[in-house]
Amino acid sequence: MTGPSPFVRRRWLGQEIRRLRAEHDMSAEQLARALGFPRQQLSALENGHRGPDIDLVDGICDYLRVGAKRREEIIAAATDGWAIGWWEPDAAKMGHRQARYADLESGTQSISEYALALIPGLLQTPEFTDARNRADPARQPDTFDPMTSVRARTRRQQLLLAPSGPVYDLVLDEIAVRRCAAEPPIVAAQLRHIADLCATHQNISVRVLPVDAAIKGHSAPRSAYSLYRYRDANATFAVAVDTLTSDLVLTMPDEVDAYRQLHSRLKVVTLTPEASLRMLQDVAEQLGRKEGAP
Repeated sequence: MTGPSPFVRRRWLGQEIRRLRAEHDMSAEQLARALGFPRQQLSALENGHRGPDIDLVDGICDYLRVGAKRREEIIAAATDGWAIGWWEPDAAKMGHRQARYADLESGTQSISEYALALIPGLLQTPEFTDARNRADPARQPDTFDPMTSVRARTRRQQLLLAPSGPVYDLVLDEIAVRRCAAEPPIVAAQLRHIADLCATHQNISVRVLPVDAAIKGHSAPRSAYSLYRYRDANATFAVAVDTLTSDLVLTMPDEVDAYRQLHSRLKVVTLTPEASLRMLQDVAEQLGRKEGAP
């Protein structure tokens, strides 16, 4: 799905620089002073901000005598962090939250998602996306353009369905299936669309989590999330946790592992993929009958 996520690569780079400092028992102030760089520039690098200065990264590797293999990984991450993804020119129009998801999806080997109340963006039809855009226009900034948003979601789905696309594993809560988040005909078509994708693309798997499922340890998910595994040499992971107003992105291994374990527990108690698709098709048919009722 194109190159590696610039956002995640910058996060990894920042964490690696902090690890290097810790190994040499140096504060950020001491390292910046030794290199002759402003402390704020080093702080921006460690916090994963855009455009890590290659001269600064080179200087850190030289000063701390980083080995050749580790140095190569660090420079590669800095270079990847500079990359401009296809989503960036239209980020304000498609919505910065969607642009962040497009960034996170880039360069993935696999994507695992749990959808609590809505069909996830990667599987949405244009009509469903448009309906969701219209559902709460007050939350959109002045720069937002609905058509750009729809086109961006379509492109994300095309990248998912490409021959080089990642393995996609969705746990779809029954609430998201049965509670209409748009007009019934749009939801019915959306559910059929998911069933069709599963039938025609081996890399896509959808499992429905019944509302009465007994999850081990009563691990009720508190929010929707997306779990990403990347194709880089370090097999990096990241998690995006969905909230009402923003998205929390986690890259620390212990935080990511908590979501990996949760996802495994959820998959144990879902319907089988075959039973899940039957439910999607049955609900779509029920919605169609309701719409046609006098």
